[in-house]
Order: sequence, then structure tokens, then C-alpha cells
Amino acid sequence: MLALTVALTLTLAGSGQAFAADDADGDGYTTADGDCDDTAPGIHPGAVEIADGVDQDCDYRVDDGTAAYDDDTDGWTEDAGDCDDANPLAYPGAFEWSDAADNDCDGLTDEGTDAYDDDGDGYSDASGDCDDARTDVYPGAPETADGRDNDCDRVTDEQTEAYDDDGDGWTEADGDCDDRTVFVYPAAPELEDGADNDCDGVVDEGTDASDDDGDGYVENGAPDSGGGDCNDADDAVFPGALEIGDGLDNDCDGRVDEGTDRADDDGDGWSEDDGDCDDADRSSYPGAPEVVDGVDQSCDGVLDEGTPVYDDDGDGWSEAGEADGGDCNDALATIHPGATEQANWLDDDCDGIVDEGTDNYDDDGDGKSEADGDCDDSDRDVSPTAEELNDGLDNNCDGVPEAYVGWSCSATGPDVAGGAIGAGFAAVVGLGAVVSRRRRRSSARRLDSTPQTESLRPRR
Repeated sequence: MLALTVALTLTLAGSGQAFAADDADGDGYTTADGDCDDTAPGIHPGAVEIADGVDQDCDYRVDDGTAAYDDDTDGWTEDAGDCDDANPLAYPGAFEWSDAADNDCDGLTDEGTDAYDDDGDGYSDASGDCDDARTDVYPGAPETADGRDNDCDRVTDEQTEAYDDDGDGWTEADGDCDDRTVFVYPAAPELEDGADNDCDGVVDEGTDASDDDGDGYVENGAPDSGGGDCNDADDAVFPGALEIGDGLDNDCDGRVDEGTDRADDDGDGWSEDDGDCDDADRSSYPGAPEVVDGVDQSCDGVLDEGTPVYDDDGDGWSEAGEADGGDCNDALATIHPGATEQANWLDDDCDGIVDEGTDNYDDDGDGKSEADGDCDDSDRDVSPTAEELNDGLDNNCDGVPEAYVGWSCSATGPDVAGGAIGAGFAAVVGLGAVVSRRRRRSSARRLDSTPQTESLRPRR
């Protein structure tokens, strides 16, 4: 067995050497040299590969290096349309990648990807084009008022009239007359800032800096005014205006209607219009208390009425009186110095004595007057309450002069002797009593000759 193996090996080796030594096609290569077809002179190692379906260079690859060969093994050859047969990602119908290559071999590079300039404006999505379907949108494009971010800075319409530059919610297109400040826009509250905040064409209207009534003064005042307009809605009211009686502070000095008949100049609560007859004197006004000064305080056209110097009852006498004295009752014209005394329980003639010379007066001072029933008002021993005396007078004014009292009579008649003696004695005693009583009465009249005063009121 071993011998058979050795013999076979030697046989094959000898046969191979003989074959390898033959260059049958004369191309300079034998099979031993790697000529894979020694019958064709154009086929040998290093031969130029041509697209004929034959392995010319004997590298066991057919048509490699030719357009018929799929160099990148992507299933496509140049002849079949592979535009880059060195790139397995490039072939007809391949997915287009953002790799600067024409992957699908349609002649366009990166179309449909962020790296492709779809709108031809020189910018792709990858280079910052925020809308690669519009040629007027790309980085640095001029911004226009079209509601788009033309320059791709993520701000729409900036620096155009459609943009709200100050962020107040209004644009120039909406009517914002100054889109640089948030305090200016249509219907904004007007501020005292010298700007037309509400965009109505008027500056500072309705504020203290605006002359709303057109009188030349504002609430803030004018440099030469000395004060501000206290009512900027009325052109008749401003500093220095003429004060008129209209209930307004026309001249803005803090006082109303001063210097007019409507003003209470003296502060007594009354003006000339109210009836104050002297508005420079606060003691004079309608209803003011009258004082003795020759001035009409109460403004009724009468001087000093109700005071002691005024003749209130028109009888020609006042309380202050004349040389003879004053009117003791200036409410009754019948009472005054020199008037006729009447029986009326009044001091008609103001002499301090009531009803003197009339039946009401107690002339003799016995406490009773003629009006009280005194039947002899000149004798104080005679009055309705007097004690009857043995004087032959009607002492108690009962209308009956009394008989002598004090006689003693026996039951059997008078004792002649005793009676005679008694009668004589009684006559003497009685005469003495009468004389004595008359002396007392005369003395009493002299004592009571002084007229009664107001303090001695007559008794009724």
C-alpha cells in the first residue's frame, strides 16, 4: 500500500512538471505561473480585465475593474447605473443620505435631506435655512412684514410695522404710534410724560400737565401763575380769573365768590345775597342781636331796636329814658313817665308807685284800699277789718256808725243816782278817749304822709 502511494505521488508530480513547463498559448504564462486558461493568450495573471464575462487576470473575479463589475458589492455595476461603484451606499434607488454623495444616482446630492438646498437660495436646512421651500427665507434674508421668519433668527417680522417691537401688544400696523415704548399704544392711559400715550394725536390730555379747557393754565400750574388751574374743565376758572358769584373758586385762591355779594366776607354765615347789610362786620346780619351803638345789627332797617335806647312801644320814651327817667314798660305805649295813673295794678307813670290816686291804692296804709272796701282811705283806723271804736265813726265800714260801747245797765232799769253819776263819768271818760284817739289819728296821718312805694303793694 505504501509503495502504491509513493508511486502515484511520483507520477503526478512528474506529470505536473511537464504541464507547467508548457506555455500553450504563448502569453508568457504557464498554468504553473497561474495562467487560468493557457489556451487563450489574453488570459493570464495581470491581464487587463475587460467586460466580457471572463476572468482575464486570473484573480478568480470576472470583469473586476470594469463597468460591468459590482466593485462595492451593492448589487449594482456602473453598467447597471451605479454612479459610485466604490460606495456601497450609492446605487440607483438607494436611500439618500446627508453625506454629500449622490446615493440614489439621480444626479442630485443629498436631496431630501437637511444638507440639500431645496429652494436654491444658497442655504440648506443644515446650513440654517428655516424654510427650505421658500427662496425668501434663509439666514440673513431681509425681514418683511409677511408673518414669516425671513432671516431665520426665530423672530417674525422684526423691524417691520407688523412687529410689536416694545412688547406692548400693539404694532405700527395696529396703530402703535411709538413702538419703542410699552407706555404708548392705542387707548393706553395718558401719562404726564410729554408723549401721546393713547395715540390720539393729543399729548398728556386728561392729566395735570394738559390744558384741557384751553384757558392757558394746567393743573400743574404755569411758571408765572403762582398756582395751578383748580378746575381744568371750566375755562372761566384759572389763577387770576375774575371772581364772580357762581359758587366756584374762579381765581383758584382757595376761596369761593370772595368780593361778591354771594360771599360771606366777614364770616358771620351771611352774605349780601342772604341779606347781610354790612358784610364787613360779623356782628351784623339778619336776626343778629341789636346792641346800643347806632348800628342796624339785625339788618331790618331799624337801629337799636330791643335795646334800652329804643322806644319799642312808640310812646316817645325808651328804657334809657330822658331827664325825668326811663320808660318802665317799653312794651306798652300807655306806660311811661308822666302818663295818667290807671287802676290797673300797673305803674303807669313809672314813678315806682302802682295805682296811686286810684281806688286800688291804699292811701292811709291800713292795708285796705277803696277797691278793697275801705270806706275812708284817709283814716287808717277805718277799714273793713278795723276794730270798732267808741269814736262815732264807722270803723269797720259796715255802713253803720257804732253807738258808744261799754255802758252797763241793770235789769230793773238805770240807777238814777248811779246813772247820773255814771253818765257824768262816762261823758268825761268818753270825751277824753275821743280827744286821745283823734290825737293818735292825727299823729298817724302825719307819720303816713309819705307816698307809698312799689314795695308797699296795695292789698285787695
